[in-house]
Amino acid sequence: MSERIYIEPCEETFKRIPDNSVDLIVTSPPYNIATMHSNAIYYGSYANNDLPEASYQNWQIQILNECHRILTPTGSIFYNHKVRIKDGVAIHPMQWLLQTPLILKQEITWDLGKSANCDKRRFFPFSERIYWLTKDAKIKLINNRKLSDVWRLVPTHNRKDTGHIAVMPEEIVQIILDSLPQKPNLCYDPFGGTGTTARICEKNSVPWMVSEIDEKNRKIIEKRVFGED
Repeated sequence: MSERIYIEPCEETFKRIPDNSVDLIVTSPPYNIATMHSNAIYYGSYANNDLPEASYQNWQIQILNECHRILTPTGSIFYNHKVRIKDGVAIHPMQWLLQTPLILKQEITWDLGKSANCDKRRFFPFSERIYWLTKDAKIKLINNRKLSDVWRLVPTHNRKDTGHIAVMPEEIVQIILDSLPQKPNLCYDPFGGTGTTARICEKNSVPWMVSEIDEKNRKIIEKRVFGED
């Protein structure tokens, strides 16, 4: 099963993926916050967490452009990011999302219910964003599970099992799968991390593939998805 786990930058994996071939992309890239906070999150061998902001945004535009290329005409992207603070100024993901050809269907607020940021100079940031993006403005959901555009999901980081400090809640991927009009032919996560997207896709019999640059995460993904040691 490991042929679906590519230990390489997603830029290399994109070269393997034909145009208009992936129904669903669910991902959460590194946030480029190493230079913003003393308690910043580091991602193992991942180096691009302290880029100059312009370089980071250009990189994200390139990634999203590739996601647009490989996405089927009826497909969806769910892209998790956050509003960050640098030098006292808020940096909103819309700054680069609107520079891509993707259509913004909806901005979902993920209410984490807590914050690791104890900066008393501003309101504590309890939320992140999940962007639903498509190629076609006519794309609809058939089951919104009676959810609002605010999802209150307190993360349980599973650091003991994953060694990763910022694991996306599995419920997010499950909500997305349950809301789609039909089962995806393929789900791709360009920033696979410890395999949350892969794990939930496998549980739902959805074909999947991930890219992840940190070799140590291969075994973590395999264990979480397949129960392999």
